[in-house]
Amino acid sequence: MKTLLTTTKKATLLQRGYFVCLLLVAVSLFLPKQAFTNITIMLFALVWLLDGDFKAKYQKLTANTVAISFIVLFLLYLAGVFYTADLMLGVKSLETKASLLVFPLLLGSAAIRQDYLYKTLLTFAYTCAVLSMVALVYQTFVVLEKNDFNYFFSDGLVSIMGKQAVYYAIYVSFSILILVHYLWQRFSGIRWAERVLHMALILFLLLFLFLLASRTSLGILLLILITSLVGVGFRYGKLRYTLVAVAGLIAFIVGLSVVFPQTVSRFKSLRNISYDFSNTEDIYHFSGEDSEAKWNGLNLRLAKWVCAIDVIRQNPLGVGTGDVKDEMVEAYRNRNFTYAAEGRFDPHNQYLDTGVAIGIPGLAVLLCCYLLPLYMAIKRKSWLLGSFMLLIMACSITESVLSSAQGVIFICYFLFILLEVAAFNRSIKEPALSVTL
Repeated sequence: MKTLLTTTKKATLLQRGYFVCLLLVAVSLFLPKQAFTNITIMLFALVWLLDGDFKAKYQKLTANTVAISFIVLFLLYLAGVFYTADLMLGVKSLETKASLLVFPLLLGSAAIRQDYLYKTLLTFAYTCAVLSMVALVYQTFVVLEKNDFNYFFSDGLVSIMGKQAVYYAIYVSFSILILVHYLWQRFSGIRWAERVLHMALILFLLLFLFLLASRTSLGILLLILITSLVGVGFRYGKLRYTLVAVAGLIAFIVGLSVVFPQTVSRFKSLRNISYDFSNTEDIYHFSGEDSEAKWNGLNLRLAKWVCAIDVIRQNPLGVGTGDVKDEMVEAYRNRNFTYAAEGRFDPHNQYLDTGVAIGIPGLAVLLCCYLLPLYMAIKRKSWLLGSFMLLIMACSITESVLSSAQGVIFICYFLFILLEVAAFNRSIKEPALSVTL
């Protein structure tokens, strides 16, 4: 009996240790410096080691096809270091991509209480909402000081956190999905004040996302929300009510478009998809005048993608983990793409970025890393996991999301949390956590 009590107490302490580490990692993602995130991940690894039972961990890990896919992707990047010309840059790039190995290993093998995983998701969403409010207030003083309203948009809006708008927009979009999921599952079981609070948080985060003006995140989020609402209406015979919700959502976005035309102008600038590689004009920004002579977010990416495909054709097995930018610059110069060569731009597309670095085999593994969780989301009827993957897959078209710590840590961390939650829901059909959209 004494041994049983001791074992139970140890298991409880370990679970609490996991929970504290989960929360710390989630909150640390919003901090300007990555050092604290690295420390919290090391603490998580320490708890994982103290937990022991490595045989069970190994069995769980080897049965996790998504975890294996991510580990294989990391190993391909590791192999790419050995044939890269710039060894130092290759090692640095591999360090950035360490999450491809760490989180599949830790989260893909550990047995953590499901309520702790779900509370971590909610904590992330609440933290995102609170810190976004702080950022908005701070930026209001910046706008008043500089007398320039453009500081309310894009990277300037999250300067206090030292984040790039494109990655913070993914954080905000995911937070909205978490809160929508929470309301959908618990709407009838919570007080009206809590319902109002969560709906207010969702609307505020939509406002913040609109100000961030990240076109891909905003576009895919609206598409997910609208199609989900329509799908619920058809499924449960409540189409009339869900269409009202869709109309309200559209009206809210239209209202924001009237109040903040700067974001709308960002979308309008995409009308020009033609490009000339020899164009040396700067890219369109909020503070500048929109002109067809300037590069915009779309035609600049299209031009980069053409050059990335040039590199992949010449190097089907990749150029090496550390040589992506050097090879891209060479491809830019071959096409007289001076503007991109001087900026030393990466492909701004994760699929092509992976193809350039570790070739077509790496691209095939990356697709497995994305499509397997999406398949599991459909199989397990997990709306939140499926929506998360659609968000990441869409953003991977316009950004090299795994080439930045802001992207790769976030994606790997929450993907394996969502996979654990989805697996648990499927096995016990827990109504409070499962999603049937």
